Amino acid sequence: MTFRFIAPDAIRSTSQRALLEQWDRLAAGRPFPAFAELRPDPAMHDPRQLVAWAVEGEGRLRKFRAMYQGENVAEVFNCGWAGKTMEQVVPMSLRRITLGPAKESAASGCAVYMVFSTVDANDQQVDCERLLLPFGNGLKVEHLLASLQLTVIGSRPRILKHFDMQSEVRLQGRIRSGFLTGATSEVAGDQRRASRRNVARAARISFARRSVTCFVRNLSASGAAVETTDPAEIPDSFRLVLEMEATERRCRVVWRRKGRIGVQFS
Repeated sequence: MTFRFIAPDAIRSTSQRALLEQWDRLAAGRPFPAFAELRPDPAMHDPRQLVAWAVEGEGRLRKFRAMYQGENVAEVFNCGWAGKTMEQVVPMSLRRITLGPAKESAASGCAVYMVFSTVDANDQQVDCERLLLPFGNGLKVEHLLASLQLTVIGSRPRILKHFDMQSEVRLQGRIRSGFLTGATSEVAGDQRRASRRNVARAARISFARRSVTCFVRNLSASGAAVETTDPAEIPDSFRLVLEMEATERRCRVVWRRKGRIGVQFS
């Protein structure tokens, strides 16, 4: 599964976005906060929609063991998860869209957001929005907090059967900490060590034998903000050449917003 960087406002749910912002404030310049710092406000986000996981092991041996399971999640799956691993509780057909994002969040230290859909008995689309937030000691992710939100209210176990039979990923991406202050964490590699200046310069993005015209809107020795018609089509790594220059800058995308991407030069 590919997880590109997305902007926080890609999150549809108001309460999930509020939870993400609380996570970012707690990180306070670190890649992610410690789990003990989290004090979820029930008025902000319903705890019945949350699951807390302990992260065990590394790499291919990494597992996620349930520490807390909200009532709504227990109703959907019709079983208790406490002490069980994600592989033990998630149906085989859904493991690709549950385990993959969890491993991505634990490995990258980024929040991961995705929307996957099914069709109910009335041929109506039903979406499930899932937000994963990493927590740990600043160097290693030790816990994940997951928020699950369905777009329908009804028989949750019945809806799960539809997801089990047919599900389609409509959106998935990762979000680094630091977006509230306009800077990402040092571990994420997007600290703005050099001051940026506003510019308006034409440029070209090159990747995979393609070339796309763009505009650079601010620039520093370490990175830039680039305006392009379709940020989603730009890969996470590419080459950038500004007008009146011959030197290529190798770029890595660190954020995406409507009409713009932020890049770090490598």
